[in-house]
Amino acid sequence: MTNLEKQADEILALQSIFDTKFRLLHDNNQYEILIDFDLIQPFLLRCNDKTSIIHHLPPFSLIINYHDEYPSDRPPSFIPSCFYFSKISLRNLCQKLDNYSFVKGEVCVYDWIELIKQETTNELTLDAKVEEQINDPRALNGYLPENIDQIYQYLINYNTEHEEKQFENHFQTCLICSDIIRGSDCIRLHRCRHFYCRSCLNTYVQMALNNGRFGEKLLCPQNQCQKALLPNEIKQIIQDDQLYQRYERLTLQHALELMNDIIWCPREIFHFQTICPKDYLIKQLRLQQEKQFERIRKQQEGERERIQKEKNRKRLTKEQERAQTERDRIEKQQKNAAERELLKQRYREVTIDLTEEDNLLENILNAERMEALNTQSCPNCHVKIEKNGGCSHMHCSRCDYNFTWSTSEGPQDPKITSLLYLSSTAQSIESIREELNKKLDTAKISEEDEKVVINNRSFIGSAIVKRVKPCPNSSCQKLNVKMGDDNLIICNDCLEQYCFSCAKPINGLQHFQKKCDRYT
Repeated sequence: MTNLEKQADEILALQSIFDTKFRLLHDNNQYEILIDFDLIQPFLLRCNDKTSIIHHLPPFSLIINYHDEYPSDRPPSFIPSCFYFSKISLRNLCQKLDNYSFVKGEVCVYDWIELIKQETTNELTLDAKVEEQINDPRALNGYLPENIDQIYQYLINYNTEHEEKQFENHFQTCLICSDIIRGSDCIRLHRCRHFYCRSCLNTYVQMALNNGRFGEKLLCPQNQCQKALLPNEIKQIIQDDQLYQRYERLTLQHALELMNDIIWCPREIFHFQTICPKDYLIKQLRLQQEKQFERIRKQQEGERERIQKEKNRKRLTKEQERAQTERDRIEKQQKNAAERELLKQRYREVTIDLTEEDNLLENILNAERMEALNTQSCPNCHVKIEKNGGCSHMHCSRCDYNFTWSTSEGPQDPKITSLLYLSSTAQSIESIREELNKKLDTAKISEEDEKVVINNRSFIGSAIVKRVKPCPNSSCQKLNVKMGDDNLIICNDCLEQYCFSCAKPINGLQHFQKKCDRYT
């Protein structure tokens, strides 16, 4: 075969192997091949004091130029080009290709490509201290020392984009629901690289926000993963501008509450934060030290009380049995007294839309159940905390505050004016509605607007009326339920803030410093 025939056969073979990575530049004499490095294991990239693990590198460019004496007498000419190889590395590579054992009459380009692939080991170092040496004119695009930071960042970005494309083009298994879906329909978290389908993440995030977890408390749903979701990931997941604005507002408010060097401007016309003076911080630090000593003292007292209570447990059991009879008698007296107080209280009534009755009763019943549980408020942020075992040392997961549980407190019995006091069957909305219908004044039910008026002249009516107040916004008038002991109410409809004690609209927390108590 002639040289031209062998050259044509080699071009045809390389085209079939490299496909889109092969490009003819000038007739059949010159072409370019983009060589992809086969990184079987993760690749360590170093630059000064920075290191990173990558799995993909940009292709290496090799330009081949045929001449009339190839392959009968000598190999073709070549030009290697790679922007993340140093000029010294490219020059050494040119020498290796020059020293390659060329067999006359045999094509050699594919062997050269395999030799170039062997240049990558498991580590690539971008060195800024490169000594000046005689350069090979064939070595193109070798990096300069002043450009290594930009090249380092480019390689990381290239690896990230390539991994994302590879992830999106393959089928993945959701770590929550185990459904097999395309990667393009999944969301992979940046910090921990765990991935889930959009539906599962949307449900998880909305449940977390409803349970009061936001900011750094909103963690990856993977078990034992402590990486928090980024704000842009949350926005991508929920795809609800209004809900995301609420998330941002709560995150900012929570962050400000946790900052000890932030106080509110005392003037009512301003609602800004300011940094506390250094003397004030020192004073607060001393107070915190005193509180810490007090907590330790109370914890020691609690431990002594626990030991004493264990000794008296059997004695107390017998006393409790005797006290049960007395308790029944006292409860009867309390019920009679409550009936008298019910008649003395100032008349109040609320108008409830029948379409919202179930939702309203459900919220009131949840509030009653929470008060009946073994709960106490965090001394720092006033969130309700339930104790279901263990020692008296408590840790608030909302504000990271440590305190000692008041051991004299226990599960509280429902009050007579509570929905839970009615009977053991009053644990569902249906049973409460049936009991409520017995007390309703049918003359105050309008079929046209489907509303019902409930007054506080019965136990169940009093339990409902004392828990709800309408929004003071004249265009809203939405009934809102007070949950816990916080008198700061945010309307579920118009987001208007108002005080539950005086039912007046407020702006900020100055109202509770001058007029009403924040927690009752």
